[in-house]
Amino acid sequence: MSSSGKKSNKRRRWVRKWEEHAHCSVCGLSMEADAESDFCSPECEAKYHKWKNKQKKKDKIFTYIMIGSIVVIVIIMAFSFFMS
Repeated sequence: MSSSGKKSNKRRRWVRKWEEHAHCSVCGLSMEADAESDFCSPECEAKYHKWKNKQKKKDKIFTYIMIGSIVVIVIIMAFSFFMS
């Protein structure tokens, strides 16, 4: 290792544990603390955005299913109330 405690790689930069540092939001690799992005590489940023879009779709589907379930339950309760 160099005397500054940092080792460079084409894609990533490792920082010693005790130096001030941040971690990539996707892969968890340590980066310099003053990094402008929350990601260590464009690949990790793309993975994050892809995951975020999938999560939004899943959340919408879940919301629609829950609303539909509530409507069905209310209809069943109303039907059973008026039939008795």
